[in-house]
Amino acid sequence: AQPPTPETSDGARDGRSTRWDPHRRARRLAILDAAVAAIEQHGPDVLTAQIAELAKVPRTHVYRHFDGKPALELAVSTHVANEIGRRIRVGMSGGGSALNLIAGAIDQHLAWVDEHPNLYRFLAQHAYAMRADRSGAARDAKAVFAEILTALVRRYMSALGLDPEPAERLIIGVVGLVDATAAWWLEHPALPRATVAADLTDQVWLLIDRSNRQLGLVLDPNAPLPQI
Repeated sequence: AQPPTPETSDGARDGRSTRWDPHRRARRLAILDAAVAAIEQHGPDVLTAQIAELAKVPRTHVYRHFDGKPALELAVSTHVANEIGRRIRVGMSGGGSALNLIAGAIDQHLAWVDEHPNLYRFLAQHAYAMRADRSGAARDAKAVFAEILTALVRRYMSALGLDPEPAERLIIGVVGLVDATAAWWLEHPALPRATVAADLTDQVWLLIDRSNRQLGLVLDPNAPLPQI
């Protein structure tokens, strides 16, 4: 049964309500995990009944823990974006040259796509799902991820003596390029991943190199970058 949510007379939640919070969080996480597994198994057009079956809850209970289907879709999209972000950070963790960082990030991104094609298709279908942060601003899951990369690029640009102001526009272009290419590759799987990764690495470097040159910097793509 759904845990009760009693309130005190002034509207504040009392101890009878808050003691159920761990239970609600655990159930919500279980449904989210079930949704991810169901998408992996059945594809991006998964049915609520299929999610409920894996979560081992009645179908009507799925949206008791999410404010409707869009909220669940957004939670899954954010989960997927965070997983891709984690893999890309692994790819960039070795440091080294600009080309090494780009190649490592793209390799990890495409590897994740290769391992989870249905989740990536789901993310593509919900690319503009919006969420409100605490400030009330609305952002999609990919934009949140782009912010993480933008912060990293800003640090490198500052270390190289460049104005970091163009970093956000550059990263939005890079994320769009990589995302569109990965989505295209999913529908053309005969092309080897290594070929797609090599082409993307070259294309992303061209974008970064052009941006650097406009700011007056000619950077050797194979030279070690400054420590940040």
